[in-house]
Amino acid sequence: MDIPIADVMIHIDEALPRDALMKLEYTVREDECVISASVPAGKEHMMLVAYNPDCTSATDILARVNKQGIHAELVGL
Repeated sequence: MDIPIADVMIHIDEALPRDALMKLEYTVREDECVISASVPAGKEHMMLVAYNPDCTSATDILARVNKQGIHAELVGL
């Protein structure tokens, strides 16, 4: 079965330590509609998220990030 996949880039305003970034990745991936979430090494202010747009949206994912007390905005792809 094929599922649709959308990508979004989220810009993280704060400079977070690596352990906080890993926790944030985990928190975003807890959403069953998120396929992957990662913050590349050397680009600690960016999180790339792949998700199923049939069951969540980029704004919902951003809201999950913001609920962690992190200031961020959608960049898009």
